Amino acid sequence: MKKIISITFLFGLFLFANMLSAQQLTQAKMKAINSDNVAAFKKQFAPGDYSKCFTIGQESYSPLGFSSLYGSRNIINFLLDNKVDINKKCKDKTPLQLAEMGKGVETAKLLIQRGAVRN
Repeated sequence: MKKIISITFLFGLFLFANMLSAQQLTQAKMKAINSDNVAAFKKQFAPGDYSKCFTIGQESYSPLGFSSLYGSRNIINFLLDNKVDINKKCKDKTPLQLAEMGKGVETAKLLIQRGAVRN
């Protein structure tokens, strides 16, 4: 009985650890966004990941938020064409707020044109 409980506990711990690591924004994912290359982006992100929040240290970003922070306009347009939530908050920051933090005036204008709302 102890063996079954131990195996179940370890299996649960393994699954939990995998879920946490799956939410990290890896160097490869960041590089794909910064490249502003849609093909590179699609290799790193599954369609189901387009709307998720990923962590980097203590911060959390959606792919749209991270793209907005760095002004990756091709990725931004691709994500919006794929119907991601333009106002999705990760760690209480929207993509529009991140664009403005990154001093991306043109990126902020694009987001507003595509339906972003200031909070």
